[in-house]
Amino acid sequence: MIETRRTPRMPAWLWLWLPIAVLVAQVVLKATAEDVFDNWMHTELGIVQNLTVVFLLVAVVAALWLRRMRHLVAWRWFGAFCAVMAAGCFFFAGEEASWGQHWFGFSPPEVVAARNEQGEFNLHNDPLLETLLDQLPRNILTLAALIGGIIVPLRRRRRDETPDFQSAGPWGWIWPTAVCVPAAVLAVAVTLPSKLVDELPAALDIKAGETKEMCLALFLMLYLVVMLRELLPRAAKTPLPAP
Repeated sequence: MIETRRTPRMPAWLWLWLPIAVLVAQVVLKATAEDVFDNWMHTELGIVQNLTVVFLLVAVVAALWLRRMRHLVAWRWFGAFCAVMAAGCFFFAGEEASWGQHWFGFSPPEVVAARNEQGEFNLHNDPLLETLLDQLPRNILTLAALIGGIIVPLRRRRRDETPDFQSAGPWGWIWPTAVCVPAAVLAVAVTLPSKLVDELPAALDIKAGETKEMCLALFLMLYLVVMLRELLPRAAKTPLPAP
Protein backbone atom coordinates (compact mmCIF):
# COMPACT_ATOMS: atom_id res chain seq x y z
CA MET A 1 0.00 0.00 0.00
CA ILE A 2 1.37 3.42 -0.97
CA GLU A 3 1.79 5.78 1.95
CA THR A 4 0.77 9.31 1.10
CA ARG A 5 2.40 12.37 2.55
CA ARG A 6 0.99 13.57 5.83
CA THR A 7 0.35 17.24 5.24
CA PRO A 8 0.42 19.19 8.52
CA ARG A 9 -3.07 20.33 9.35
CA MET A 10 -3.78 23.87 8.32
CA PRO A 11 -7.12 25.53 9.10
CA ALA A 12 -9.39 25.36 6.08
CA TRP A 13 -10.61 28.92 6.69
CA LEU A 14 -7.10 30.14 5.88
CA TRP A 15 -6.04 28.11 2.86
CA LEU A 16 -9.47 27.56 1.28
CA TRP A 17 -12.30 29.79 2.49
CA LEU A 18 -10.47 33.09 3.06
CA PRO A 19 -9.28 33.67 -0.52
CA ILE A 20 -12.64 32.52 -1.92
CA ALA A 21 -14.50 34.81 0.51
CA VAL A 22 -12.38 37.83 -0.44
CA LEU A 23 -12.97 37.18 -4.14
CA VAL A 24 -16.73 36.67 -3.72
CA ALA A 25 -17.01 39.74 -1.48
CA GLN A 26 -15.38 41.87 -4.15
CA VAL A 27 -17.77 40.69 -6.87
CA VAL A 28 -20.82 41.17 -4.64
CA LEU A 29 -19.77 44.62 -3.46
CA LYS A 30 -18.81 45.74 -6.95
CA ALA A 31 -22.29 44.74 -8.16
CA THR A 32 -24.32 46.08 -5.24
CA ALA A 33 -22.32 48.73 -3.37
CA GLU A 34 -19.52 50.10 -5.51
CA ASP A 35 -18.68 52.88 -3.04
CA VAL A 36 -18.10 50.27 -0.32
CA PHE A 37 -16.01 48.25 -2.75
CA ASP A 38 -13.86 51.31 -3.55
CA ASN A 39 -13.44 52.33 0.09
CA TRP A 40 -12.83 48.93 1.68
CA MET A 41 -11.31 46.66 -0.92
CA HIS A 42 -8.86 48.49 -3.13
CA THR A 43 -7.61 51.61 -1.41
CA GLU A 44 -3.98 51.58 -0.33
CA LEU A 45 -5.25 50.72 3.16
CA GLY A 46 -7.93 48.35 1.91
CA ILE A 47 -8.50 44.71 2.76
CA VAL A 48 -6.84 43.24 -0.33
CA GLN A 49 -3.68 45.32 -0.01
CA ASN A 50 -3.31 44.77 3.72
CA LEU A 51 -3.91 41.02 3.48
CA THR A 52 -1.20 40.85 0.83
CA VAL A 53 1.30 42.54 3.14
CA VAL A 54 0.30 40.43 6.17
CA PHE A 55 0.68 37.17 4.22
CA LEU A 56 4.11 38.24 3.00
CA LEU A 57 5.35 39.29 6.44
CA VAL A 58 4.29 35.92 7.86
CA ALA A 59 6.16 34.31 4.95
CA VAL A 60 9.28 36.29 5.87
CA VAL A 61 9.15 35.06 9.46
CA ALA A 62 8.61 31.46 8.30
CA ALA A 63 11.53 31.65 5.84
CA LEU A 64 13.89 33.04 8.49
CA TRP A 65 12.77 30.38 10.97
CA LEU A 66 13.35 27.71 8.35
CA ARG A 67 16.83 29.05 7.75
CA ARG A 68 17.57 28.55 11.46
CA MET A 69 16.72 24.87 10.95
CA ARG A 70 18.94 24.39 7.92
CA HIS A 71 21.01 21.85 9.85
CA LEU A 72 18.04 19.46 9.55
CA VAL A 73 18.15 19.51 5.74
CA ALA A 74 20.89 17.72 3.82
CA TRP A 75 20.78 19.98 0.78
CA ARG A 76 23.69 22.38 1.27
CA TRP A 77 21.87 25.33 -0.31
CA PHE A 78 18.77 25.15 1.89
CA GLY A 79 19.91 28.09 4.03
CA ALA A 80 20.56 30.22 0.95
CA PHE A 81 17.18 29.17 -0.50
CA CYS A 82 15.42 30.34 2.68
CA ALA A 83 17.36 33.60 2.72
CA VAL A 84 16.35 34.34 -0.87
CA MET A 85 12.71 33.53 -0.07
CA ALA A 86 12.79 35.81 2.98
CA ALA A 87 14.40 38.67 1.05
CA GLY A 88 11.99 38.30 -1.88
CA CYS A 89 8.90 38.24 0.35
CA PHE A 90 10.18 41.21 2.35
CA PHE A 91 10.77 43.24 -0.81
CA PHE A 92 7.35 42.22 -2.16
CA ALA A 93 5.69 43.31 1.11
CA GLY A 94 7.60 46.59 1.25
CA GLU A 95 6.73 47.49 -2.31
CA GLU A 96 3.05 46.62 -1.80
CA ALA A 97 2.95 48.83 1.30
CA SER A 98 5.01 51.56 -0.43
CA TRP A 99 7.39 51.02 2.49
CA GLY A 100 4.83 52.32 4.99
CA GLN A 101 3.96 55.54 3.15
CA HIS A 102 0.20 55.14 3.49
CA TRP A 103 0.32 53.67 6.99
CA PHE A 104 2.47 56.45 8.44
CA GLY A 105 1.36 59.26 6.15
CA PHE A 106 4.73 60.50 4.92
CA SER A 107 5.42 61.93 1.48
CA PRO A 108 8.05 60.30 -0.75
CA PRO A 109 11.09 62.32 -1.82
CA GLU A 110 10.33 64.47 -4.85
CA VAL A 111 12.85 62.63 -7.00
CA VAL A 112 11.03 59.35 -6.29
CA ALA A 113 7.49 60.73 -6.65
CA ALA A 114 8.34 62.41 -9.95
CA ARG A 115 9.41 59.09 -11.49
CA ASN A 116 6.62 57.04 -9.95
CA GLU A 117 3.45 56.50 -11.98
CA GLN A 118 1.32 56.75 -8.83
CA GLY A 119 3.46 59.23 -6.90
CA GLU A 120 4.29 56.56 -4.31
CA PHE A 121 7.40 55.53 -2.41
CA ASN A 122 8.18 52.33 -4.29
CA LEU A 123 10.24 51.12 -7.22
CA HIS A 124 7.92 48.82 -9.15
CA ASN A 125 5.85 51.75 -10.47
CA ASP A 126 8.90 53.44 -11.96
CA PRO A 127 8.53 53.14 -15.78
CA LEU A 128 12.19 52.20 -16.16
CA LEU A 129 12.04 49.49 -13.47
CA GLU A 130 8.50 48.22 -13.99
CA THR A 131 9.47 45.32 -16.25
CA LEU A 132 12.24 44.13 -13.93
CA LEU A 133 10.57 44.68 -10.56
CA ASP A 134 6.87 44.21 -11.37
CA GLN A 135 6.10 42.26 -14.53
CA LEU A 136 8.99 39.79 -14.36
CA PRO A 137 8.51 38.77 -10.70
CA ARG A 138 4.75 38.52 -11.21
CA ASN A 139 5.20 36.26 -14.25
CA ILE A 140 7.73 34.08 -12.42
CA LEU A 141 5.43 33.71 -9.40
CA THR A 142 2.46 32.94 -11.66
CA LEU A 143 4.47 30.21 -13.39
CA ALA A 144 5.54 28.85 -9.99
CA ALA A 145 1.90 28.81 -8.86
CA LEU A 146 0.83 27.03 -12.06
CA ILE A 147 3.55 24.37 -12.01
CA GLY A 148 4.39 24.03 -8.32
CA GLY A 149 1.00 24.93 -6.89
CA ILE A 150 -1.39 23.18 -9.29
CA ILE A 151 0.22 20.69 -11.68
CA VAL A 152 2.70 19.06 -9.30
CA PRO A 153 0.36 18.61 -6.28
CA LEU A 154 -2.36 17.15 -8.50
CA ARG A 155 0.05 14.77 -10.25
CA ARG A 156 1.60 13.63 -6.96
CA ARG A 157 -1.61 13.10 -5.00
CA ARG A 158 -1.51 9.31 -5.43
CA ARG A 159 2.24 8.88 -4.92
CA ASP A 160 4.43 8.57 -1.86
CA GLU A 161 4.93 12.20 -0.90
CA THR A 162 6.68 11.85 2.45
CA PRO A 163 9.17 14.75 2.49
CA ASP A 164 12.77 13.63 2.28
CA PHE A 165 14.89 16.34 3.87
CA GLN A 166 17.93 14.06 3.81
CA SER A 167 18.12 13.77 0.03
CA ALA A 168 21.16 15.29 -1.66
CA GLY A 169 19.01 17.64 -3.74
CA PRO A 170 15.85 19.65 -3.06
CA TRP A 171 13.40 17.47 -5.02
CA GLY A 172 12.35 15.37 -2.05
CA TRP A 173 10.78 18.28 -0.16
CA ILE A 174 10.60 21.41 -2.33
CA TRP A 175 7.20 20.85 -3.94
CA PRO A 176 4.14 22.64 -2.49
CA THR A 177 1.43 20.55 -0.89
CA ALA A 178 -2.30 20.37 -1.61
CA VAL A 179 -3.14 23.24 0.76
CA CYS A 180 -1.43 25.59 -1.70
CA VAL A 181 -3.70 24.57 -4.59
CA PRO A 182 -6.67 26.94 -4.00
CA ALA A 183 -4.46 30.04 -3.70
CA ALA A 184 -2.50 28.95 -6.77
CA VAL A 185 -5.65 28.33 -8.82
CA LEU A 186 -7.09 31.74 -7.91
CA ALA A 187 -3.76 33.46 -8.61
CA VAL A 188 -3.60 31.94 -12.08
CA ALA A 189 -7.29 32.26 -12.95
CA VAL A 190 -8.42 35.58 -11.48
CA THR A 191 -6.95 37.71 -14.28
CA LEU A 192 -7.98 35.40 -17.13
CA PRO A 193 -11.43 36.96 -17.73
CA SER A 194 -9.91 40.39 -18.41
CA LYS A 195 -7.46 38.80 -20.85
CA LEU A 196 -10.09 36.75 -22.67
CA VAL A 197 -12.89 39.32 -22.89
CA ASP A 198 -12.57 42.83 -24.27
CA GLU A 199 -15.13 44.32 -21.89
CA LEU A 200 -16.01 42.63 -18.61
CA PRO A 201 -19.40 42.91 -16.90
CA ALA A 202 -19.21 45.64 -14.27
CA ALA A 203 -19.46 43.16 -11.39
CA LEU A 204 -16.35 41.31 -12.56
CA ASP A 205 -14.24 44.42 -13.01
CA ILE A 206 -12.65 44.08 -9.57
CA LYS A 207 -9.04 45.16 -10.19
CA ALA A 208 -8.06 41.54 -10.51
CA GLY A 209 -4.34 42.29 -10.61
CA GLU A 210 -4.32 43.24 -6.93
CA THR A 211 -6.35 40.15 -6.03
CA LYS A 212 -3.81 38.09 -7.97
CA GLU A 213 -1.01 39.57 -5.87
CA MET A 214 -2.91 38.72 -2.68
CA CYS A 215 -3.33 35.10 -3.82
CA LEU A 216 0.35 34.86 -4.77
CA ALA A 217 1.27 36.18 -1.33
CA LEU A 218 -1.00 33.60 0.32
CA PHE A 219 0.54 30.88 -1.85
CA LEU A 220 4.05 31.88 -0.69
CA MET A 221 2.98 32.03 2.95
CA LEU A 222 1.28 28.63 2.90
CA TYR A 223 4.22 27.03 1.11
CA LEU A 224 6.72 28.22 3.72
CA VAL A 225 4.49 27.68 6.76
CA VAL A 226 3.68 24.09 5.75
CA MET A 227 7.39 23.37 5.31
CA LEU A 228 8.04 24.94 8.70
CA ARG A 229 5.43 22.72 10.31
CA GLU A 230 7.09 19.69 8.72
CA LEU A 231 10.45 20.55 10.27
CA LEU A 232 9.38 21.79 13.71
CA PRO A 233 8.90 18.28 15.23
CA ARG A 234 12.38 17.34 14.03
CA ALA A 235 13.84 20.55 15.41
CA ALA A 236 12.36 19.77 18.82
CA LYS A 237 14.58 16.69 18.94
CA THR A 238 17.71 18.39 17.60
CA PRO A 239 19.23 21.51 19.22
CA LEU A 240 19.55 24.56 16.97
CA PRO A 241 23.10 25.58 16.10
CA ALA A 242 24.48 28.88 17.25
CA PRO A 243 23.49 31.81 14.99
